[in-house]
Amino acid sequence: MKPKLFLFYPLLFAFLIFLLDKVFLMDYFHSQFLQTGNMIYYRHREDLIEKLRKFQEESSKKIILGLGDSRSYSYSSLAFELNKEKPERMENYTIYNFSAPQAVPAYSLFILEKILEKKVKINTIFLSLSPEGFDDKKRLMSQPFLRLGADDVFFQKYKNLIPEEDQYEYFLDKVFALRKIELNYPLLLNRLKTKKMNQYNKAYNEEMLILNIYNGEQLSYTTYYNDEEKLKKDSLRMGNIYFYNFEIHDTQFQFLEKILSLSKDNDIHVYLIFPRVYQDYRKNFDKYKLYQEWWPRVLGLAENYGMSAVDFNKESTCDLFYDASHQSTICYYEQINYLMEKEENRLRSEKIK
Repeated sequence: MKPKLFLFYPLLFAFLIFLLDKVFLMDYFHSQFLQTGNMIYYRHREDLIEKLRKFQEESSKKIILGLGDSRSYSYSSLAFELNKEKPERMENYTIYNFSAPQAVPAYSLFILEKILEKKVKINTIFLSLSPEGFDDKKRLMSQPFLRLGADDVFFQKYKNLIPEEDQYEYFLDKVFALRKIELNYPLLLNRLKTKKMNQYNKAYNEEMLILNIYNGEQLSYTTYYNDEEKLKKDSLRMGNIYFYNFEIHDTQFQFLEKILSLSKDNDIHVYLIFPRVYQDYRKNFDKYKLYQEWWPRVLGLAENYGMSAVDFNKESTCDLFYDASHQSTICYYEQINYLMEKEENRLRSEKIK
């Protein structure tokens, strides 16, 4: 009786798919290959660390890190250039922006450790904290951070702090390389049709080039007026996404405390920043008692480690918004210089002591 070879076809097909998947383990896909969106930022920050290291070798300016998620995109030294009343700030300080899409505090710790490993002296950190990222059920720990930003060293070092569901997702990304790449098929077809395959190479990628113009900041969230109808719709849509079944967990508080502890050990002063959001979206903060539960814990950590906390929902007067969750870049001129006033006052107080 002849063996029925067609019975083995599914196994053969599965084996071929397995082999094809392993192609994406090649170093090219983890160092040069770029798609768009989240991946751009996480890959860019790897190069920005080296740029920062070289900058410190050549300059005596004090270094400020911008950390956090997309609400930190506009932290930029350009705010110093525009400040004619305090020109010395441009001469004395520079901001390097390492924020990334949906980045939880764990990612900020990852970046800070990498920078300090390079023996870079950091003076100040502006760290934006979004309460939405403190809800483990939203899985922002695994995607995008563990998938696009973390390495095995970090994962193993803090494995005991990472929720089991996120550990499982990280394991699957190891087994199935294509998951980690997040191959965008419509983008692939578009680049084939438009003959822009060179956009996959980070040396030619237009989005990467924009981030390389300065020090990692992204200034595209600019608007000069509020589209109230759009903002109200944004508030409802984003509220349904990020505050659906919302719950505050301890995971990111533990990573935040490690950031503060590491910063204190390295004589870095940290400003924990609660970014301003549109008034309708802000109603979620009251609904879920963030000022009774989440923000007091942030304030407590800041006080315990001798750091500062700033709530721009109350301490900022700029009320321009690109969308319900992100302010217009115009607001950052006011806010960065506001933070610098606090920092200069703090330094003066320390000298008097």
